[in-house]
Amino acid sequence: MTTDYIVVGAGSAGAVVAARLAEAGANVTLVEAGAKADHVDVRVPALSLNLMDTELDWGFRTVPQAELKNRRIFMTRGRGLGGTSLMNAMVYMRGNRGDYDGWRDLGNAGWGYADVLPLFVKLENNQRLGGPYHGTAGGLIVSDPPVRNPMTHLFMEACAQTQMRLNEDVNGAEQEGFGLFQMTADAKGRCHTDRAFLEPVKHLPNLRIITHALVTRVIIEAGRAVGIEDLKGSEGHKLMAASEVILCGGALNSPQLLMLSGIGPAAHLGQFGIKVAVDLPGVGQNLQDHLRVEYRCQVDEPLSLFGMTAEEAQAATAQFLADGTGPYATNFCEAGAFLRCDSASAFPDAQVHFTPDFGADREDGQAADRHGFAMTINVSRPQSRGEIRLLSGNPLDKPAVDPRYLTDRRDLELTIDAVLACREIATAAPFQKIGVREIWPGEAARTRGQVEDFIRSMASTIWHPCGTCKMGLDDMAVVDPSLRVRGIEGLRVADASIMPNVVSGNTNAPCMMIGEKAAALILG
Repeated sequence: MTTDYIVVGAGSAGAVVAARLAEAGANVTLVEAGAKADHVDVRVPALSLNLMDTELDWGFRTVPQAELKNRRIFMTRGRGLGGTSLMNAMVYMRGNRGDYDGWRDLGNAGWGYADVLPLFVKLENNQRLGGPYHGTAGGLIVSDPPVRNPMTHLFMEACAQTQMRLNEDVNGAEQEGFGLFQMTADAKGRCHTDRAFLEPVKHLPNLRIITHALVTRVIIEAGRAVGIEDLKGSEGHKLMAASEVILCGGALNSPQLLMLSGIGPAAHLGQFGIKVAVDLPGVGQNLQDHLRVEYRCQVDEPLSLFGMTAEEAQAATAQFLADGTGPYATNFCEAGAFLRCDSASAFPDAQVHFTPDFGADREDGQAADRHGFAMTINVSRPQSRGEIRLLSGNPLDKPAVDPRYLTDRRDLELTIDAVLACREIATAAPFQKIGVREIWPGEAARTRGQVEDFIRSMASTIWHPCGTCKMGLDDMAVVDPSLRVRGIEGLRVADASIMPNVVSGNTNAPCMMIGEKAAALILG
């Protein structure tokens, strides 16, 4: 079978690419390894953690991280129509002006802030904010939670008392300061990219969506991508593309697929007997991620969802499904802050998500046993760089994921600074009203060295991997500014892997923007 365009991966970028090409009249086949996700936990904002390590999750683990006491870090990646937008925390965040101007200044013309802002606006259907920074006619619903926890308001008061600046829109003119966060959901539930972009076009006769199909190789003939091979169950298939193949598998899957197809570092591919189509040393390199550190406090007042009975949880789920309200209408990331820990930084260098819930540790699975809140900290633009490598030539085997967290000492020092800044917020007068007590890092971590040990022992990922097929003009670039893979015709990559540097914020909305940009580039 032949189609005009093959889009591999129906996630945050791929769904947008396929929808826009189909709207323009092109014959498009979208190939996804997962399925359509109709699970209740996908729809209800408060239940997103239930989706991790399920059939909707690729369930990656890193290799042991030397700077994190040789721990392997769990790295969730969505699998299904909607990709990671099916299971993320739904925080709507773009990054700041400096991120995209930085991409442009590396030689990526057309990717500056002034270029990408209209794309964000086009995608968005904001329920509260409007122009010039927000759109109200796009497919992606962006809204405020119907209610916010009392502790969220105390966080806002505490930030004000520590002389931080109130920011009414962290996706607007400036990023620095504290403010309320918006989410990609409404009374009907999560607005993933299947709902926002594929559902409105699925009736088009020129769009074909294939699910449960794992793409195993891009077919390359005479230096051109002409199709793909996939596995659907135990049966292999070929699908040919008359125009282009666009990879949208994400920062872990896309470089793996390129290498399995003979595109990557020649010496590495040779270890597995893979015929080299083009020697591209940058494939799989430049891996970046936001390392997450949890600052957690117990409170005396019963203000979190801790202690809900099974009956109460069922009732909360039913209430949300009925009218979009109730305790499960929150995504828990109700507010936050962008801190400038280094006065020399041109833009904020650390992000904080405030969560009105003590939380559970992803690594050991321990459930919360107390009422409380958390401040989730990550350095905005980490300097540490890692890589994705093949472990075999078998497409069913996961690759080796090695972010090399904290291998650049600057990331560690900024993380310590941000933890101490959160301690200042938590000890401000507003939180004293509810009997606050720091649990993580706790009384045993008062010096910078003790906080460092806590970070090395407890840090994990906030699940923002990117950069492994970076865009640029240098020798380590994998795609050019038009997202075309160097040395191969008819092949592009459009997902988080093309980011030369990670954005200063959550990566879901930027991936949708990359999809929007890719479609515009393809359509000319």
